Amino acid sequence: MEENARMKRYSLSGLLGGIVFMVGDCLLFCYEGAQDKTVEPAWADMAEWRFVASAVLGFVGMTLMLPAFIAFYKMIAACCGRAARAFASLSFIGVASTGYLHFALGTLLPVTCKAVLESGGTAALAEQAALHWADRVKYIDLVLIGFLSIVYLLHIYVTLSGKSGLKRPMCLVGITGALAAGLLWKVIFGNTAIGGAWCACESLGEGLIYLTTYFYWKKQSADQRA
Repeated sequence: MEENARMKRYSLSGLLGGIVFMVGDCLLFCYEGAQDKTVEPAWADMAEWRFVASAVLGFVGMTLMLPAFIAFYKMIAACCGRAARAFASLSFIGVASTGYLHFALGTLLPVTCKAVLESGGTAALAEQAALHWADRVKYIDLVLIGFLSIVYLLHIYVTLSGKSGLKRPMCLVGITGALAAGLLWKVIFGNTAIGGAWCACESLGEGLIYLTTYFYWKKQSADQRA
């Protein structure tokens, strides 16, 4: 019983981590007139503290998600076979890299642009420097995103297959449902400042996955009491 209670606490930590990530993403993406370009002209007029705070929140969110991954792995280990457990072990690389990914995919380019501009460089030079970084880190990012995606796939598998003992619509309480909600948000609010929050839905989805583990361990507690 104590183990189940601890796993529930760990799961809620992951949900909180997703919310922290979402706030960090909103600092990066909530601005009016976004052009959906690799290098956004609006970065020049945005306060640099937003980028720095977002990077810090990314590592805080990652720290909160690490205990939740323990609850997730134990759920997979209890519900699935050896292959799924092996994939779950590999996915830890992705979860432990979320702080870096948040920085590399969100904070690195605007900070680079601000540094060049504040050093007297032109907008063209700032864009060139940012694109240089983007080209250098893209393959590392893709590999780490691949490891992180294993968590999403296992979440869908363990819920849709019924192995978790939870209702199958729980597969939508995670990255899939969050991205769908984000796209709807984008359609409604467009390129307004609040519309930029749609990009943060992916991060929220990472945290929502751990609601599945929370309800799984809650069910285990109820079954043991019965």
